[in-house]
Amino acid sequence: MKSPREMSASEVNKALDALDKKSSKLTNLMIDAGMGYERPTDTLALLQAGDTHPLRLQWLDLWDKHRALYYEVERRAGPGMRRLPRGFGPRT
Repeated sequence: MKSPREMSASEVNKALDALDKKSSKLTNLMIDAGMGYERPTDTLALLQAGDTHPLRLQWLDLWDKHRALYYEVERRAGPGMRRLPRGFGPRT
C-alpha cells in the first residue's frame, strides 16, 4: 500500500473499505478463538506486555493502517470525517 498522503480520495476510500472487510473477518476469528470479549485497549495492553498471538498481531496491523488512513482523511477534509468526498486529491 502506498502512503495515504500520495493516494487520491477514491484510493483512500477503497483502502478503508478493504480494511473494514478484513477487520470484520478478523473480529469473527477473534470471537471464534475466545477473544471476543477484548476491547481494543485490552488487546493493546496485551501486545505491549509481549503477547505475540497471531490474531492480536493482525489486529494491530489493521489498526495501524486504519489509523493512518483516518488521520489522512481528517487532514484533508476536517475532524469527524470518515471518508473523503470527491475532489480531495493527494497532498503531494
